Amino acid sequence: MLSGLAYIRENMDGDDMAILKAEIDKCYNMHIIPNDHVIDCGEVIDLLEEYGQDNDLPEGWWLEEGDIDEWLVNL
Repeated sequence: MLSGLAYIRENMDGDDMAILKAEIDKCYNMHIIPNDHVIDCGEVIDLLEEYGQDNDLPEGWWLEEGDIDEWLVNL
């Protein structure tokens, strides 16, 4: 998970990352678990899949390490 998180942090635009983190914080302030139903996670998922392709991992590899909400929390 750590290498995938590092890849997201390195490859996501700084402004997009700031917006994503603000949305995650807003969810927690509202006592909502941040997930793909309340936050647009498309770019995060795309980057995880891109990382998987670059490292010969199967499609959806990141789901074995955690749901999208777990990935978002760790960003």
